[in-house]
Amino acid sequence: MRWIIYLITLTTILGLLGCGRQLQQLAVETMQNAQIALSSAEAMGAQETAGTPLSTAQELFITAENEMNAGDAEQAYRLALRAYLHARIATETAIAVREEALVEEEEARLTLGEQSVAEVLQRLAVIKAELDALRDD
Repeated sequence: MRWIIYLITLTTILGLLGCGRQLQQLAVETMQNAQIALSSAEAMGAQETAGTPLSTAQELFITAENEMNAGDAEQAYRLALRAYLHARIATETAIAVREEALVEEEEARLTLGEQSVAEVLQRLAVIKAELDALRDD
């Protein structure tokens, strides 16, 4: 009976250690993903267009690093995941702002093009009228 208790205890301890290692690895991977997301957000210019989510992501990431260094992998994982999500929001906001600016530029070009076409059509109408007047003479 005593051996069974030792075996159950040993199995439980090994299981907990295994879960702890998995959580530690998950926290490390999530922190790496958060760091990549932060770099992407910065590369997309999120400092200018999505400052709040970017700064929140940076703060969460620093806190996650501190928690990891303190040995709290679970809290580090949660904070890193939140940092990752805020960094993705910052990235997507920066992309949306950039795309919106491109759309506005193209709309301005389209407006200029439409004005040019209208001017050409007006000149063409004048030329047609002059041609018709010459034919009538």
